[in-house]
Amino acid sequence: MARNIKAGDLRQVITLQRPVSTIGAHNRRAVEWTDVATVPAAMADVSGREFWEAQAYHAEDIVTFTIRWRADMDTTWRVRRGEVTYNIVEINHLGYMRDYMRLRCRAVGAGGS
Repeated sequence: MARNIKAGDLRQVITLQRPVSTIGAHNRRAVEWTDVATVPAAMADVSGREFWEAQAYHAEDIVTFTIRWRADMDTTWRVRRGEVTYNIVEINHLGYMRDYMRLRCRAVGAGGS
């Protein structure tokens, strides 16, 4: 499982972001994203699932990122790779060995949202 991962497999560079709630103009709550860390990762395509919904075409881009283990992450965070933002759908701690973790993520779109 996690023991098959080598440091050389972590060739992608991703940025981990966490949400921070702020009070903006007119006393409205807003969410801003704060960079927590830029880390090396392995990236694997899980699916390019395509489907039709209400006669509109949608593509769902799901990937996994494998990173070194972190104790502070949860699924409210997100991942940025280049111009693409991914919401974290699931965190797999790979047997809780505290060496690597796998993040299953869904692309939000180019430029973030």
